[in-house]
Amino acid sequence: MTNINKLSEKGQSIWLDSLSKQMIESGDLKNLIDQGITGVTSNPSIFEKAIGSSDSYDKKILELSKNNNDPKDIFENLATDDIRNAADILEEVYKKTNSMDGFVSLEVDPFLANDFEETINEAKKLWDKVDRKNLMIKIPGTQEGIMATKHLLEEGINVNVTLLFSFDSYKKTLEAFIESKNKNINSKSVASFFISRIDTAVDQIIDNKNKFFHNMAIINAYKAYSFFQDKKNNMGENFQKLLWASTSVKAKDLEQDYYSKNLPFENTVNTLPLETIDYLLKSDLNLSSESELSKSFNNLYQESKDHFDFQSITESLLINGINLFQDSYKSVLDTIDEKVSKLIKK
Repeated sequence: MTNINKLSEKGQSIWLDSLSKQMIESGDLKNLIDQGITGVTSNPSIFEKAIGSSDSYDKKILELSKNNNDPKDIFENLATDDIRNAADILEEVYKKTNSMDGFVSLEVDPFLANDFEETINEAKKLWDKVDRKNLMIKIPGTQEGIMATKHLLEEGINVNVTLLFSFDSYKKTLEAFIESKNKNINSKSVASFFISRIDTAVDQIIDNKNKFFHNMAIINAYKAYSFFQDKKNNMGENFQKLLWASTSVKAKDLEQDYYSKNLPFENTVNTLPLETIDYLLKSDLNLSSESELSKSFNNLYQESKDHFDFQSITESLLINGINLFQDSYKSVLDTIDEKVSKLIKK
């Protein structure tokens, strides 16, 4: 039994936080699914790496450029092709789990993060273009993004709310999902709660002997999960899962599976980059129990307020997260523009 199977038995889904044309065409994605991976997440940084480091997209880029498509149109065509193909590979998982797993996520233009109406328009366009029931549209967890999420869920569009760092943002996200069920009970959703970036930010301002050092991310996650448990029965069979994002470690003194083994909670998703999945498959995974975490972290969240301004930290992380995705989005469009110029000259 692999470690992925162990986590699956705990009720946690493991998704791949990576995607590329090469991964799809080589059969690597299918092999990972055969080993227990049940979903895929993507973001502008992932596509920047995939398109910029490979010539496998060049033929399609040249073809699209001849039809007077601008770099954004070309990117959307490339990304939606990959997403659609990944969704098809995951369709069996989607059907076997009664549409509670087997999803692939595609993010809206991050420059729309604070624009309610344009986020909705972009999400609808991508939803129609991919045309797969096991697609989730990723929406940044800004105030406008959470409002757009409720609207999209009511219209039957599945949503992955991303860049959630604070408990308050998660609470609003879950409440938006619950409210949306008054109009549509079938839309699927996950709430992507970011982990390691929390510790990276907090660890910079506290001593390494402080009880919150390397721990605040898990304390924060447990706070969110406790709220999820309180609300789960109100959601019925179709509930919004918590998704642990950014669970690859940033600190050099932590093992790569540090967050995975400390957050193996039922009815959650953990999305991991390929290198962390490889490590997970080979490591001796000793899982923490939920009761252990409850005893350790139940009161620490409130106590953290006496040590640092956690609200300010999470607000900065959201802004920085949006900026990073915007940088990657701009970079991938610039890369496509450069490729078009070079390919036309050949």
